[in-house]
Amino acid sequence: MTSDTDASKKLSLTGLPASQIEEHLKLLGEPAYRARQIYNWIHHRKVESFEEMTDLSKLLRKRLSDRYLLRTIVLEKKNTALDGTEKYLWKLSDHRFVESVVIPEARRNTVCISSQVGCSLGCSFCATGSMGLIRNLTAGEIVEQVLQVRKLSEHKITNVVFMGMGEPFINYRRSIQASQIMGDPQGLAIATKKITISTSGVVPKIYQYTDDGHPFGLAISLHAPNQSLREQIMPIAGKFPLDELMASITHYMRAKKRNRVTFEYVLLHGVNDTASEARQLISLLSPIRCKLNVIPCNQNYLGFSPPPPEHLEKFVSILMNAPFTVTVRKNRGEDITAACGQLAVEHQEKSIYIR
Repeated sequence: MTSDTDASKKLSLTGLPASQIEEHLKLLGEPAYRARQIYNWIHHRKVESFEEMTDLSKLLRKRLSDRYLLRTIVLEKKNTALDGTEKYLWKLSDHRFVESVVIPEARRNTVCISSQVGCSLGCSFCATGSMGLIRNLTAGEIVEQVLQVRKLSEHKITNVVFMGMGEPFINYRRSIQASQIMGDPQGLAIATKKITISTSGVVPKIYQYTDDGHPFGLAISLHAPNQSLREQIMPIAGKFPLDELMASITHYMRAKKRNRVTFEYVLLHGVNDTASEARQLISLLSPIRCKLNVIPCNQNYLGFSPPPPEHLEKFVSILMNAPFTVTVRKNRGEDITAACGQLAVEHQEKSIYIR
């Protein structure tokens, strides 16, 4: 039996592109085509052991097992909400924890995945931000969330969103690498237009993401229509002001003429839900080809509450005059704290930030 110490010395091949697997196989004297075989077994055929890779020789399977891993995250707990939403708590190899959420709907089933353990941005209404940043996830740990959910969920996954714990653009390289594997026909084979990366507004990375030409969707956590209010509830706005954020989105839209950006707006009663702020949203977003998701705040221990129904209705009625699509997102999974802004792993010891 392999001990925890032995396992910790092994490298996981999950989350590596075929080109990197090829480099490892060269050290074993194996031909390059073996890398694509192994990559396909891991990501497309979703095996969990090298022994299942039946087109490899027994000797190679043994050598791979001695040196490498395929799984590094373990299901600690699964909860299912009354509305069918599923929340997964994963234990990582260093005994940290992250969460993923499956949101079933009539025409799609979305898995919301994490990119970091905790988050450094400290948005005042988000439970994850109260944890602080513990470390970035590896590309493999990001991909594994989807791989394992596919095996464990009652729902067939059609969409992936980086809207779980963490800010994916602070873990840019690994989030992109994971997305590329998920969108690869020989990888997880999820349509790239159904993979969405959400950012709170890391402006330099929005420019990089645009210039790198990635095909995945882009969502912006906006939550305020002006700089002063945004800075009050989202500290990142102090470093990357709203006008700079909107300039980066304009740059993106010029490069992605057929795309539209999704803006997320969490409604916090008495904070950002007035008629004036609804009108400011229309003014701010009208020049951009976009969709606005209005999300009534979910109850958590941070002291915020959703607007009452009549208040929400008035806010949304003003937005109906906007030239862009507006949707009101139904709260999902509140009874298992799986809703937007509620993800946070309790009793997780903090550590030094690991890049």
